[in-house]
Amino acid sequence: MPPVRKPQSVDHSILNEMLAIRLQQLEIENGGMEAFLPKTGLARGTYYTILRGIGNPTLRTMERIASSLNMTVFELLGFDVADARRALKKNGVNYDELSSAIAKKNRADRSLARQTRSRKLPA
Repeated sequence: MPPVRKPQSVDHSILNEMLAIRLQQLEIENGGMEAFLPKTGLARGTYYTILRGIGNPTLRTMERIASSLNMTVFELLGFDVADARRALKKNGVNYDELSSAIAKKNRADRSLARQTRSRKLPA
């Protein structure tokens, strides 16, 4: 008989809980789960896992959720962009320059991906 798998303990974190609470707030503001879930771009199971505070979304997933909701990750987590600006400024980084550079890189990456896909399509 194969060994029985023991359930793993779940490590909750402040960040997971913050994301869960914020998604619940946004869900209410957007007319409930059925209206909100498609906006997030998440699968239903993934969404439920995050809402229970036990999901472990990657930063990329959080960026994708925020982008699909037309906000920054900071706003998704309930922070003001001013908070991010202050934190980056303490380390000598300009928020606007960083944001612009990231947007430019993302556009270039998407363009390259489109070109690569179009080369793979049969002529």
